[in-house]
Amino acid sequence: MELLSPAGNLETAVAAFQYGADAVYIGMKQFSARADAENFSYEDLEILIGLAHDNESYPRKVYVAVNTLLREDETTQLIPMLIRLRDLGVDALIVQDLATAHLVKEYFPEIPLHASTQMAVHNVAGMLECRELGFDRVIASREVTEEEIARMAAVPNIELEIFAHGALCYAYSGLCLLSSVLHDRSGNRGDCSYVCRNCWKVESEGQCLSQGCNLMSMKDLALTDTVNTLADLGVASVKLEGRKKTPLYVAAVTNYYRHLIDGDFEPGQRRQCEQDIKTIFSRPWTRFCYNYEHATNVTDINETGPRGISVGFVQDVIPGEPDRIRFQLMGQALEKHDGLQIELPGRDRPYGFPVDEIRLFPQGGSDTYEVVFVAEDGSMIEVPLPEDHPEFESGMQIFCTSSQAVKRRYDWPSVRAALTRTRHPVFFSLTIAEKSLTVVAQPTIGQREFPDVKTVMELDEPLKCSSRKSPEELMEDARKCFAKLGDTPFEFADLQVSNPGQFFVPVSKLNDLRRKSAQDVAEMLSRECDGEEKRVLESEAAWQAPAPADAPQRPAWILKIDKIFALNLFKAEDLEDVHEVILDLGRLDDETMVEDVETLARKVGKAKVRLALPAIQRETGRHEWRRVLRQLFVKGYRKWQISNVGALNYLAEVSITPANTSITADWPLYVNNSAAAHFLSDLGIQRVTLSPDDPLDNSMALLKKLGAMAEVPVFQDTPLAISAVCANASLNGRCEGRDQCNFRDMEITNRDGETLLVVNDCCQSVFLKKEPLNRENLVAKFAANGAKFFRADFIWRDWSPKAIKAIWDSLR
Repeated sequence: MELLSPAGNLETAVAAFQYGADAVYIGMKQFSARADAENFSYEDLEILIGLAHDNESYPRKVYVAVNTLLREDETTQLIPMLIRLRDLGVDALIVQDLATAHLVKEYFPEIPLHASTQMAVHNVAGMLECRELGFDRVIASREVTEEEIARMAAVPNIELEIFAHGALCYAYSGLCLLSSVLHDRSGNRGDCSYVCRNCWKVESEGQCLSQGCNLMSMKDLALTDTVNTLADLGVASVKLEGRKKTPLYVAAVTNYYRHLIDGDFEPGQRRQCEQDIKTIFSRPWTRFCYNYEHATNVTDINETGPRGISVGFVQDVIPGEPDRIRFQLMGQALEKHDGLQIELPGRDRPYGFPVDEIRLFPQGGSDTYEVVFVAEDGSMIEVPLPEDHPEFESGMQIFCTSSQAVKRRYDWPSVRAALTRTRHPVFFSLTIAEKSLTVVAQPTIGQREFPDVKTVMELDEPLKCSSRKSPEELMEDARKCFAKLGDTPFEFADLQVSNPGQFFVPVSKLNDLRRKSAQDVAEMLSRECDGEEKRVLESEAAWQAPAPADAPQRPAWILKIDKIFALNLFKAEDLEDVHEVILDLGRLDDETMVEDVETLARKVGKAKVRLALPAIQRETGRHEWRRVLRQLFVKGYRKWQISNVGALNYLAEVSITPANTSITADWPLYVNNSAAAHFLSDLGIQRVTLSPDDPLDNSMALLKKLGAMAEVPVFQDTPLAISAVCANASLNGRCEGRDQCNFRDMEITNRDGETLLVVNDCCQSVFLKKEPLNRENLVAKFAANGAKFFRADFIWRDWSPKAIKAIWDSLR
């Protein structure tokens, strides 16, 4: 089983390899979901790949995360990046956007593809569909249980990767729009503002349940003792989170999991490694959903940020200049220049300060002390406080968050770039004539074929026959000259020499010829890349979005509901302007689902009914999807909507395919560019839905390209986060059980005055804005840019038929 470590820069990658990583995953300066990490330049990536691949008996791997959503004008920037990453020999790309998958599959099929956790693949159906789509590996949602992992890992001919350690997103990755909608900073584009770490006031039915808590602040995932179970289950790779973490953190956590996997901890070493990690950076640890789908005690609602390792409790604050804090060390030593922090009620974050001096009291309670550099475990000490320190009370817990001793325990080598960078082999053939030198170069990059590069040097003076050197010596001189490729991206592979006249060639001439040949090869490769980029762009530009068979002559409305009674006040004339009614099956009960669908069909007409599968379909959930889908298909329902790639497989298992039904895609499949629409169209998807958080200018550009293939959300309660964590259980610290639960919804407000509605969806928490998305003032503009289908969704919130009717009248 592979141990996969994060690397935000070259030094971190070196540290990961030093401490046992089998592979690292990194991001480039563009299109990385950790845009605020340092990330890699192409030069650093060349060095890293050279370092990773230099040991033929134990080659390490480098995966590049190209895992952001692209806007329509960004594919022109992505294509040259894909060309370069392929030519550098990256071991795989991690992707979220179906556009990236489409471009790689269509034009660069030699690059292995890993489905990012942001694709929210969480079941066997998702594994099977990803395999069908050409992915080599799936990075599962962090929410999967051991039972689900076992089922997913058993799928043949595709690998499964599981997160084992690190920070957790509150929502299913990829299904969070909190930052995008509230702050215009999209987490799906690498610019998350971490709304989930905010402090919130919580209210429900007019009652204040909490004046301030970090309701969504997750603990850190730590699967520790389960890693060998994961190997037994067939998991291909365990992944450590942390592309924004320091080299020290990555070294420590990689070292820890390397020993766990290998089972070779020395006595006491495991505890020391765990303390090191917690000192460097760690929140409290949790297994999250590994044991149970609806796990509780996975959030840390009272504190946010790293906790550190506990080293004692405040005994007293000694006034003076400066004030000093007195406590007894518990658990480990402390030395000058370490860092401490204390958690304070009512503050979003703990108060931290450096250890600028240590006073040691050998007699415990006496006033006699000595200033020391290091205080051992059990010592009574005083440490000076900054002038601006808050009030501390006796008994408050003290944590160490920075340790010089920990830093000394981890070391890694520096990189000699010239010796490790990736280079492309070049074969040379040299012909020596009396008045000219000709070299033909043949570069090798993967399986690609290139034209020979011919370089001719005409000589000012004719060459003379060699009387001093043998043919072998002349050959050796030429080989030495051509092997000196220096800072070029090439390495010497071989040289064939034809010198029938036995001419002597000055070394200076050979060096000039080598430099000119290397330059000509570089220019040829650049032309080839430019030509390839142009061909890809022209091919994509030539694609025309197919108009669906039901495309209306004038713009039409589609309504989406999740309750059968939602349209009870609609009369026949109200339904005349409705092209389709989409019913979200995810919020219906299996026992009544078929009859509920039939009831809706009698109301609006079966031809207008489209049935929607939810974005999350847990194998251990409450729905027996295959059974109910088969029943509905037999009943003659031929219109379906999907929100996750796995839904295609669910449908196919009961013979529902694009060949015999109409299938459309909702916005969680993220069509923010025409290449993603191209990908879905090739699968037989008839319509796609524009993302509700997509900037207006990008949506308008897309509409000009997609026309009737696109649905435009005009009115909806956009789910800003879908979470497996019950917000009510987080608040109360326990779950009453589904049968005893009376939690319906709550309102939360942060200190910036941003208010969200939290809805209970069968033990999932769905976060909505207080006010729904309403873009009815833009309908005419959308239509002018080619929109043919407009959407009004009445799901998630407890909409009454009266409210729905009033909003529909306004929209019409």
